[in-house]
Order: sequence, then C-alpha cells, then structure tokens
Amino acid sequence: MDTREEILVVARELLLEVGPEALSLRQVARRADFSPASLYTYFASRDEIVAALFEESFRRLDAYLRRVPTDLPPERRVVELGLAYMDYAHDNPMDLRCIMQATSQELPPSSGIALGLEAARLIGETFREGMERGIFSSDAGLSAAEMAYGTWALVHGMVSVGGIDLAAASDEVSAEPGRVLEAFVSLLRTPRSS
Repeated sequence: MDTREEILVVARELLLEVGPEALSLRQVARRADFSPASLYTYFASRDEIVAALFEESFRRLDAYLRRVPTDLPPERRVVELGLAYMDYAHDNPMDLRCIMQATSQELPPSSGIALGLEAARLIGETFREGMERGIFSSDAGLSAAEMAYGTWALVHGMVSVGGIDLAAASDEVSAEPGRVLEAFVSLLRTPRSS
C-alpha cells in the first residue's frame, strides 16, 4: 500500500466516525502517524481528502454497474443494474457509507459526484429506452424518470433492510431481493394483449 492510499484508509475510518464536516488533517495525520505537514505532500486540504474518498467510492460503484451488459433487453438490464448495486453495497459497505455521506452535502466536482450520478443516469436511460420500445408502459401515469426513481428507491431500501437479521420474522418478511426487484419491474411493463 502506498502512502497516499494509507492516508485515505485512515481518512475513511475517521470520516465514518466523525463525519465529513468534523474531519481534520490533524486527526488524519495523528491516526496515520504522520506529521500534519507531511500530509500536505499528498493532499492540499481536508476537502481534497474528502473529495478523494468520495471519488474512490463512486468509481467502485461505477465499475459494478458497468459490468451489466448494455445489450440486455431493458427490462432485464434494469434488474441487473439493481442487483449490481446490491452486490456493490454488500461487497463495499464502507464505500456505501461514504456515498451516503457524500449525497447529504454539496460536493466539489473533483469528488466524483458526476460519476456517482451515472448510476441514476444509467437506470433512467434504460427505462426511457424501454418506454420508446414499448416495453414499459406509462399506463400507471409514471414517466421513465419516475420509474427509475421508484426502482432505485426500492433497491436502496432493500440494501438498507439487508443489514437486518430477519430470521425471526421469516414467515412474515422474505428476504429475496432479486425476486422482489423482478416483480416490481414486471409491474411497470406494458400489458400484453391476449
């Protein structure tokens, strides 16, 4: 692990403990066992460290979403994008927490926020393509953007609930997020005439 990466590991731990507003270069230096002055070799400011942390998290998310083939039919692609996000959240819980911290504040362009919003763009474009091809219906009065919002909210909600042990309530609450997502997306499909 190089020095810059080592600093970011420590900074991520601190960010999740104290939040981005309370993070300081002095805290990072102390925990990383560096002099505060030596940190300036790698990062000019606290904001630069915070932006670097968010950018890393957004890049990892983007890599998971880019694994979904763009030539899948839109109804399958939407499901796969949701499952990719769930895999990302499961495999990278610290990054997910960074993203949640990131989305609660105004970020500089260097933070990778544009890359983070790419996830929303991908799902929105997929619904728009599906509507243009007659796969998704506006019968429910929802636009492609609203369908994307609802799907993303469902996926993120399942990620949040996924951290809860539901074994004691398994008769009342089943934890099969893939089936739930597929069923939700199928409700948005254009009804087929008999």
